[in-house]
Amino acid sequence: MRSIGRALGVFLAAWGLAAAPPVDTILYGASYYHEYMPYERLDKDIELMKKANLSVVRLGESTWSSWEPRDGDFQFDWMDRILDRLHRAGIKVILGTPTYSIPPWLYKKHPDILVTRFTSAPPLSDPYNPSYPGSSPPGAYGPRQNIDLLHPEYRRYAERIIRRIAARYKDHPAVIGFQVDNETGPNGLPLPHVQREFVERLEKKHTTPRALNKLWGLAYWGQLVDTWEEFPPRDGILNPGYKLEWERFQQDIVTEFLAWQAAIVREYKRAGQFITHNFVGGVRTNLNQPAIARHLDIAAVNPYHAMQDRFDGLAIALSGDLCRSLKGQSCLITETNAQTIGWDSRAQYPPYDGQLRLAAYAHLASGANMVAYWHWHSLHYGQETYW
Repeated sequence: MRSIGRALGVFLAAWGLAAAPPVDTILYGASYYHEYMPYERLDKDIELMKKANLSVVRLGESTWSSWEPRDGDFQFDWMDRILDRLHRAGIKVILGTPTYSIPPWLYKKHPDILVTRFTSAPPLSDPYNPSYPGSSPPGAYGPRQNIDLLHPEYRRYAERIIRRIAARYKDHPAVIGFQVDNETGPNGLPLPHVQREFVERLEKKHTTPRALNKLWGLAYWGQLVDTWEEFPPRDGILNPGYKLEWERFQQDIVTEFLAWQAAIVREYKRAGQFITHNFVGGVRTNLNQPAIARHLDIAAVNPYHAMQDRFDGLAIALSGDLCRSLKGQSCLITETNAQTIGWDSRAQYPPYDGQLRLAAYAHLASGANMVAYWHWHSLHYGQETYW
């Protein structure tokens, strides 16, 4: 890792790559979760980061319950210490809003915020590609990204924690930018708040059920709608017009949610700090990424890819080219392979010697101004111990 960090500057100079604002240099780093460690090692970690030539770390997006262990009880000393120590070492920070996994106390107050539960993981169809559990309603505590993004109580508590974090750390000299949420996507479920807003959208767009009946051909199979009150939920619907509008609406939920977060952070951030969001790598048709990017200062992506004999650079090029095109400027790699990946031990293929160096150069060649790994240290417990 040390030699990769040193070599990135050489690569930049050799190829004459120009960085577009808001990041005017090449950053090299990792996500760092000192709060996950079962013992104290902050000073040791930062010593090793310096030896590895890390210049940036990503913090804070995964631990709402550390920021707010009880309703209204905000704890910042633990993060103050981390940020102060990183700043003394000259390491920059991207600070995340911790909204993609709610704390247990919020679940107890409002269990209907959560919308799915995990099902079993499918068998591996390809031993090189990890498989992950599916999900189905109703909601249960444990999975992340398991939230009704339109739930008013979720929004209320999320806004409160976002404002507290942004207000406290906007002036911290280590913080160069804020990441809003984490790999956000729609859940696709006809939840009460979601279904209600969908019908309101249709009423505003089409005025009368009669107009919608004609447009979607709801006379077919005798499904004419007489009033908006009787408009059926998404479950079981096969009408193509309905399904298309529903998918557009699901995209718009995520766009509005991230725009909402970005607008809150923008009230606080100082000049020179940026706002970003880390998209999942590859092509994600459940999102309107160009629309989301209009609310960001710089786009970011998390491209994971096969290693060893399957490492061909295609996943890196696809994700990088797409992310760079979202704003017509350089982008950030906020997560990528640091070693093996996957939620279990079935698909563990560590890179061959030299492949991480090659991957870092490939990210830069596809327009990245930052290459950051997930994550700095192996986890001692939790779902992603094998990542």
